Amino acid sequence: MEFTISSHNSLLADLADLDSWLAGMGVPARSSDRIHQLIRLLEKLKPTSPGPALKFTREEQRQYMYALAELLEFHQIFTWLKQDDPAVLGPKLMRALSGSLDPADESISNSIGRNMMFELSLASEWRRAGLEVAIGEPDLRLILNQQEFLVECKRPFDWSGIMRCIKDAKRQLNRSGARAASSTPKGVIAISLSKIIARGERIFWAKSMADNSQLGEIIESELAANRWRWWNNIRFDDSIAGVLFHLTLPADVDKGDHFALLSFSNIYQAGANPEALVRLNQTMESLYRESRRADPSEGSLFGC
Repeated sequence: MEFTISSHNSLLADLADLDSWLAGMGVPARSSDRIHQLIRLLEKLKPTSPGPALKFTREEQRQYMYALAELLEFHQIFTWLKQDDPAVLGPKLMRALSGSLDPADESISNSIGRNMMFELSLASEWRRAGLEVAIGEPDLRLILNQQEFLVECKRPFDWSGIMRCIKDAKRQLNRSGARAASSTPKGVIAISLSKIIARGERIFWAKSMADNSQLGEIIESELAANRWRWWNNIRFDDSIAGVLFHLTLPADVDKGDHFALLSFSNIYQAGANPEALVRLNQTMESLYRESRRADPSEGSLFGC
């Protein structure tokens, strides 16, 4: 899925009502929180001319593009979750506003903000695509053609942390009501690979928006190289439909002519019964412009 903006100024203008919305959600607006710091950074690095004429150092470009990416991600949350219950969304927003300004400086001790942003941004991405999704406990509840999916979102810092995240999510989903029996809720474990692969430093360079499918290839190759670290050491039952691996990267398109925030998901079958996974895949294909089928044992790759 791609998120784009018409201009630098339009993004800042759209966020002008941010403080009043946060107040309505019961979240005190603080100039020191991460989102307000990002807004000031974006204003500081505001380009004076478009395209190749921009005079950025490589480090300024990285900071600028990640600031744009995180604010665009928050803009999607602001747009698609703004009508949610403040009692539910407010505490999550309060946590999402925390953390280091620069994602490259993020540590496990201050990661709760971006961890929460993954949960909320995934909800807004699905909501934007017209899917029925609710935020709460578990992290997300997704209803697809009368099948309920319970979703736990995890954001590990390295490949070795994935197995722990999956095991924790399995326990949480079973406590939340994921069951193997027919017509009962099924669990989905959503794993963000953004910290592992991007680390706040990687930028996707594309000649055109048609190159966005390459992002899916990055996920696929990274998973193929590292799957041995955890996959064979985890036992799933039919209560878990699949493990969704998700990657978001800021993208420079056509040498600065366009900016986009690109995201891809790669879903692996977890339980022995593929029926719930088939329903999940078939419905979620509508999110994406391009899809490619793979062998079920290797997962299904979706990209947009």
